[in-house]
Amino acid sequence: MSDDSQIVLGIDLGTTFSAMALVNNHGKPEIVPNGEGFATTPSVVHFYGSNVCVVGEEAVKMVVIDPENVVRFIKRHMGEEDFTLEFFGHSYTPQEISALILRKLKEDAEELLGRPVVDAVITVPAYFHSAQRGATAEAGTIAGLNVLSIINEPTAAAIAYGLDRIGGQRKLLVLDLGGGTFDVTVMEIRGTKLSTIASDGNAELGGKDWDDRLLNYVAEQFFEKYQLDPRDDAAPYQELYERCLHAKICLSTKERAVVPVNYRGKRLAVKVTRDLFEQITADLVQQCEDTSNIVLEKAGLTWDQLDDVLLVGGSTRMPMIRRMLTNLSGREPAEDVNPEECVALGASLAGVFRHRPDHPALREKRRAMVDRAKELRKPRPKPPVEPRPSPRGAVIGLAYGGHVAQDAVGDGATGGLPDVTIEDATTHPLGIIVLNKSRQERVFELIPEGTKLPHEIKHQFAYAFENMTAVRIEVTEGSGSFRDEVTVIGQVELTGLPPRPRGTRIDVVYSYGVNQILKVQVIDVETGGREGIDIRFQGGMTAEEVALARGRTSRMVVD
Repeated sequence: MSDDSQIVLGIDLGTTFSAMALVNNHGKPEIVPNGEGFATTPSVVHFYGSNVCVVGEEAVKMVVIDPENVVRFIKRHMGEEDFTLEFFGHSYTPQEISALILRKLKEDAEELLGRPVVDAVITVPAYFHSAQRGATAEAGTIAGLNVLSIINEPTAAAIAYGLDRIGGQRKLLVLDLGGGTFDVTVMEIRGTKLSTIASDGNAELGGKDWDDRLLNYVAEQFFEKYQLDPRDDAAPYQELYERCLHAKICLSTKERAVVPVNYRGKRLAVKVTRDLFEQITADLVQQCEDTSNIVLEKAGLTWDQLDDVLLVGGSTRMPMIRRMLTNLSGREPAEDVNPEECVALGASLAGVFRHRPDHPALREKRRAMVDRAKELRKPRPKPPVEPRPSPRGAVIGLAYGGHVAQDAVGDGATGGLPDVTIEDATTHPLGIIVLNKSRQERVFELIPEGTKLPHEIKHQFAYAFENMTAVRIEVTEGSGSFRDEVTVIGQVELTGLPPRPRGTRIDVVYSYGVNQILKVQVIDVETGGREGIDIRFQGGMTAEEVALARGRTSRMVVD
């Protein structure tokens, strides 16, 4: 394992399951098992007192016994500012509940490694908007983690998949269907750079929707026979949900399953075939197919221009999803990636590539490359051997952390990690509220969806009225022409300006970095006066609220 100062925990904070990983000193990403020895932890929390809760498998066991005090699928509420849940007289935000899951992972990792774990890279669905990303970062802070960055789940998966393929040029499509979210991303590996080309998705589509379809079918069969509905009571509903979840998993490997229902003294065994299950969920698969085609169109590619297709997320184990993607792409999805683990593995690698330039694995790789380069520069023995042209052992410049290093690649450069540059892209447009010629509010897009990061743009605007002495810039996120179609994520005001006529020019500069910070500046062209803000994507909590939540949850006992 890595030494203390180099540990970066890669965390896949999932809707139904979460996982964590780190990169060892030899450059190999490894899953860090939880305290129970499993590679994944259910993202489920059970409160059994005002300051005590249990996370994971033990919490799952309580969904039938004490459903009112169990939380699951909290990821679907990340970024909802007014959403809270109350247990034993205390209200909890989605960030605080997610923090309890993260704290369980953190403490399990520390117990296993025997040392503190502070730094983390946490993944989110590619199509998460800024409030959802900010809420995820806030959850990490509340859990006592130093969140180095938030990265997209498909990007992390592609890093894990592409690590052994670095150096060539490949285009791949990543279909990520988790327990509660879905997105599709087209990426490119070019040399040592991994870039996002296009992305789209649905933060409210996931394996849970397949579960719900099966549950509703079974409940309707029971109602048809007994005129009783097990969905009407919390405990029977949760029991039925667990049985339908088990049946769904069985149907991924078997042609039929049986769901037993026991409600108010009545019993029924509902038989479900794989064909039936696929019929009642066909429209969900169609949504996945439609999104995949949309993303490919955004990328300007056809299916036969892809080199690989990759399935990520436990829900992609359903044969209907694999078959859909195989039929679309004309190729079988890659087999050498674990759908439940690759996101955490890739997140740990991203943590090293972006935040640990002195990680032992990178040092080892560089030493091997330098040694190889020195060997290549040694005089050849006489008589000289006729050289054969070969790309192996050539000296090249590898971009890392904004600088270029002269390294060598070839047979001698073994072990460790290659230097990899990760290039993300915006998944939602960023803009500004302006007035058109009719003095009506409109959204003016400054950074389109799919823009490579980092990116900076400057645009000139004009005063809309006479004798203005202040300018207010409202920063928007989302697609649309009207205020109610987008989200205002921040604003900056330039005040104390001398009164001047309509048409006076101002510059607006947006600088969007890979660190999830949007820098906005408004500049008076004539006077040079300027004002700016850094918009750190927030999930609805102030810094003070995050600190209070951290203090409160840190006093809780998390088992």
